Amino acid sequence: MYFIGCDVSKATLDAAWFNKANGNWVEKQKIPNSRSGWKGLLKYMLTACQCEADDICLVVEATGVYHRPLADLAYGAGVRVIITNPGRAAEHASSHNRLNKNDRIDARGLQQYGRQLENAHDYEPDSPQIQALRALLSRLRQLDKDIQRERNRLEKCAFIAQSKVLAASIKRQTRQLIQERELIQGKIDSLISEHPSLKHIQARLISIKGIGKITSQWLLPLLYREQFESARQLAAFLGLTPIHRTSGTSLKKRGRLSGRGDCYLRSRLYMPAVCAKRHDPAMAACYDTLIRRGKTPKQALTAIIRKLVHVAYGVIKNDEPYRCPVPA
Repeated sequence: MYFIGCDVSKATLDAAWFNKANGNWVEKQKIPNSRSGWKGLLKYMLTACQCEADDICLVVEATGVYHRPLADLAYGAGVRVIITNPGRAAEHASSHNRLNKNDRIDARGLQQYGRQLENAHDYEPDSPQIQALRALLSRLRQLDKDIQRERNRLEKCAFIAQSKVLAASIKRQTRQLIQERELIQGKIDSLISEHPSLKHIQARLISIKGIGKITSQWLLPLLYREQFESARQLAAFLGLTPIHRTSGTSLKKRGRLSGRGDCYLRSRLYMPAVCAKRHDPAMAACYDTLIRRGKTPKQALTAIIRKLVHVAYGVIKNDEPYRCPVPA
């Protein structure tokens, strides 16, 4: 297997792989990040390595949207693709005492890091409907933030000059953003209703007390492809699993949530957990048990959030609606 590291930026690609035959690095730098550049890079990899496509592993960092067309094209050509977490790749470079940073060095670092990820999950492109859903949800998140910013500005208007003029402007802008948000939400609803598989999964999620239409649409991209092997993996991906930091007798910190993953999606599960605690007898019993054991309300509610994630994973895994268990 030939591991090729590729550093991706908005405009260019830098690729590197290590030739074991002569002990030298083979590099191709400043390739345009365009369709012609992607095809040229794939052709170069096959020619330089003198092997079949399935003997090549392309290692790239997640860079927002800039790496996706290359990864999709390589996957379609039969090349194995691994997309790494940029933070983990940077930590790997730091562990090798690398002080300098540029595209050429990053490409080499990705190649070396990728060799240690031989058993990692391969990249697999999302279906077109999931890609569309992710894009719409991303836009919805942006609009939510913009609306909140405008509302925060409106609160400050009373304390500055020309407050009436500014307030009128902010209110107009807020109305436009709300209208745009309603339009995007309508597009999301239409997309889900037009695809039976998405509609079916959403129906399973809505059967869980506390999870409604809005929360289910945020969970759909995660659960659609069943990419997690267990509910614990899904919880860890969302930053809901505890981490411990102890060492000998000097370091004994209390366990806490890892906090990794999508903090926005994690925050979207707070109110569903509150509703589940009130309306689901099993969740209420779990919450009360944790309180009796000395947990704080916040800790107990966090445990309910994780239980909701486990239940959501279970209803999709087993393809059955949620049936509220009767607490003992």
